[in-house]
Amino acid sequence: MNYVILIGIIFILVVVIINLNKKIHNISKAIKNIEQGNYNERIRMQNSNKNLNNLIESINGLVDKFQNSMKLNKEYEDERRKMITNISHDLRTPLTSLLGYIEFIKDNKNLSEEEREEYVNIIEEKGNNLRNLMSEFFQLSKLEGNDIKLNIKKINLSEIIRQSIILFYNDFNNKEIEPVIDLPSEEIYVMADKIAVERVLNNLISNAIKYGYEGKNIGINLEYNKKNVQVTVWDQGKGIPEEELKLIFERLYTLEKSRNKNFQGSGLGLTIVKKLMEMQKGTITVKSIPYKRNEFIFTLPSL
Repeated sequence: MNYVILIGIIFILVVVIINLNKKIHNISKAIKNIEQGNYNERIRMQNSNKNLNNLIESINGLVDKFQNSMKLNKEYEDERRKMITNISHDLRTPLTSLLGYIEFIKDNKNLSEEEREEYVNIIEEKGNNLRNLMSEFFQLSKLEGNDIKLNIKKINLSEIIRQSIILFYNDFNNKEIEPVIDLPSEEIYVMADKIAVERVLNNLISNAIKYGYEGKNIGINLEYNKKNVQVTVWDQGKGIPEEELKLIFERLYTLEKSRNKNFQGSGLGLTIVKKLMEMQKGTITVKSIPYKRNEFIFTLPSL
């Protein structure tokens, strides 16, 4: 009787071992397929062994993460290649134009002093635009590489806004724009980087003047509550099409839009603005009703 029981136990063990070896073989086969580049391969089997199930789940989870990583790397490489192409185009266009004016002056020896000065001024303007474009590319590259460390400290946001208004005083006058300023009577302070906030505010005001001057009114509102301080820069110009609002801060989108003859500059400014706000635990959003009210709103945590 004991002999029969022993034979039965041995038989069961042999069956279990054979079954386990078969499952291990299937797992090994699936892993080899994955190693050969078939990243859609997954180990699929029903099993009563908890430890083996945990192993299978871990392997499948690892493959999922690796596949997602491969997808992200591909998207990054595609974006990088597109970025390089766009950068080459954005640099080549103004450079070609600049060289064209230089060649024109060299080939036309009989230009009057007034004409020569006019073309030299154009060359200077285009040279400055090219320098600014390269500066923005460099700035964005440093921000995305986390090579810039912000100096976060208590700053007077009300004073920064007043200084920005003074900075653009001549631009307002030249475009016959009436600035509408709404600041609280008390001084408003935030924890932020002064230079970064100035960069954000000046970029938004500059854009409002450049693209919203037709509305003749440009405003800056400062509001606050216990949670956030909010600055709104608004204009009543042509605004932004609704389908473009969600994309306006994206790097590649703004680069491609810089090809538009109505859109001067690289378009990288808003991408930089968004990055600077994120680095200060702030936000920036946009709303647009063309020729009624177009708003860029940025917030920073209240003290």
